[in-house]
Amino acid sequence: MPAWFGSTSGLSADRWTPFLGLAMTALWLASLFVLKTPRRGWRAVPCSLLGWSWIAFGLAFVARFWVLSIDAVTFGDMTERLLAIPESVVNEALVLSALYWVAVVAAYRFVPAPRLNLLSAVGRAVTPGGVAAYDAIALLAVLAVLAGPEVERTWPTLVRPLALIGSLWVVPATAAWFLSLDSSGGGRLRVRRWVYLAPGIVSFVYEPFRERLLVMLLIPLLAALFAGRRVRLGVLAVVFAVFAITSTIAVSWYRQVAWDRQSITTPVENLDPELWLNDPYYAPWTAVLRRFHSFDSLVFYTHFVPDVVPFETDRNPLLDLAIEGFVPRALYPDKPESRRAALFSVTLWSYGEEGHDEANIAPSMAGDLYGVGGWLWVAIGGACWGVVLGVLDRWRERLAPGGQTVVIAVLALLAAGGIERDFPRAAATLIQTAIVLIGLAMGLTRAIGLSPPRLAGIRPAAPDDWGREPASLP
Repeated sequence: MPAWFGSTSGLSADRWTPFLGLAMTALWLASLFVLKTPRRGWRAVPCSLLGWSWIAFGLAFVARFWVLSIDAVTFGDMTERLLAIPESVVNEALVLSALYWVAVVAAYRFVPAPRLNLLSAVGRAVTPGGVAAYDAIALLAVLAVLAGPEVERTWPTLVRPLALIGSLWVVPATAAWFLSLDSSGGGRLRVRRWVYLAPGIVSFVYEPFRERLLVMLLIPLLAALFAGRRVRLGVLAVVFAVFAITSTIAVSWYRQVAWDRQSITTPVENLDPELWLNDPYYAPWTAVLRRFHSFDSLVFYTHFVPDVVPFETDRNPLLDLAIEGFVPRALYPDKPESRRAALFSVTLWSYGEEGHDEANIAPSMAGDLYGVGGWLWVAIGGACWGVVLGVLDRWRERLAPGGQTVVIAVLALLAAGGIERDFPRAAATLIQTAIVLIGLAMGLTRAIGLSPPRLAGIRPAAPDDWGREPASLP
């Protein structure tokens, strides 16, 4: 086994641990063939919802395991809690991780393509004639973002609808970027495409999360990929590495100013490269590695459930999904609020630590499912997640490139982030957002006078209709 396994700072390991880690890594890499990457290259990954889940699983489970195997203290939370986890528990968590991902990919691969394409209107909504409607949507999204904090405590029924409306700025921004980069036209959108990114900045000011900044980077990237522009993988990797470091610094600084009410100059004291070298815990690259802790969460679930904490047999994740996703609070005022992350942060995540503050610590989808009933629920929930991704991707594949760009831009981070969140919340949010996107696209096409073509969305397009990339692409 590698020299670092079994070290005093890494996860506990026996002779099976590295082999199980390699097996999980191999399964993750092999799942790329479901995306047909040999034919379409690396672009198939960011251009599909499964691809974004693939990226998230690689970061939150595969890379996270290997990082913790080297140092589970510095890259953990500066405690020795993970060091006390027995080798058998680590091994079980590795097998559970592999089971979860196999269930996702298998369900995605074999789910049949629905004959009726509910996303067909999205493809028609990406047109140079929709500029006025794009302006209205961007303005509406900004108003929803500004109104969100005002109703959070007074009108709970409006919190989720406003959040969904506030996220719709991505639609005009993505459409404008695609049309301006596509050879078919969109010259009048070359200035507007930058203006349409402004709601993302407003959203970040109110909720300083990296995802708010990341989506503004993804929109031009996805538009370029689907428009057939030259994008080199090496340059892209450097851009995202730089973004990860700089956004971590910016988010940390702004949160201390906005949330902790510190002066503008106080957080700057921690932005010292000498401090980063002397104490790696404060370095931004360490913070990036600590950002993903789904494997940690699954390890804690496996360790404490059911020996210390019993299975939550009174929960049914599928029923929770139905209530969370399809029953509005206006009809069900006593609808329970999803607090799985907050609950996890003060139970399994901080087990044995007194006075631990409540926080949104992601329980991971696999861990949350395991807490319900063990291995069976991990497989069932993973398969359900794969079905949702598969249906949405089947619909998306039938659209023209512009429509595909919008679908991926709106849903990509939800598909990726779902790996880290509890199953009902992640699946419900993804489905709700897709429904809102469909409704918006239908309304938009009517507003700009685009009637649906005969039998629209029933006959699937050829798989390579958009995928034939120009010879100039690397």
